[in-house]
Amino acid sequence: MPNVLLVNPALPVSSVQELIKYAKDKPGTLSFGSTGIGGANHLAGELFKFSTGIEALHTPQGAAPRDCWRSTDDVRLAAWRDPAVRAGAARPGCHHTEARAGRTGHSHLDEAGVKGFEATAWFGLYAPGKMAPALAARLNADVLDVLKSAKIRGQFAEQGADPGALPQPEFTRFVDAEIIKWGKVITAANVKLD
Repeated sequence: MPNVLLVNPALPVSSVQELIKYAKDKPGTLSFGSTGIGGANHLAGELFKFSTGIEALHTPQGAAPRDCWRSTDDVRLAAWRDPAVRAGAARPGCHHTEARAGRTGHSHLDEAGVKGFEATAWFGLYAPGKMAPALAARLNADVLDVLKSAKIRGQFAEQGADPGALPQPEFTRFVDAEIIKWGKVITAANVKLD
């Protein structure tokens, strides 16, 4: 599921470039909200900080209500279908589509000079490690067929998501790369769970 960089309408910026300039001109004054420490949108915010060289204060909000938006937050990375966007409480600053399954998505962050930024929500299906190889291959093929169906693609599109289609070996490599990537972000940001 692609993420969107949400910008508080009260912030005097109208593009990603202006947001980055604003943050660099006023170091330490920008805040970014998330649903909690170590969560996906917290780590995406930290990655955005590192990718742009800006300073921003993380303001965790907790998970309830889900995807809440506080008027005091300047920015937040959230799912494309975030309620704050639909309610008009925040405006999308940029829509980022990940490169997945060999297809490179279009990213407004790339246009803004934030090259290679990738922070998306993804889901996978797991099975017991000792599952018979023939059964695992059949399950993988059946799931991929379902994900390619027009009905499922339509239902995913309604949620702003792409069903993807990574077969098992590629999905394993993707997960391994994600663990390394986000581990580096956690270490660099010194994220600690209380």
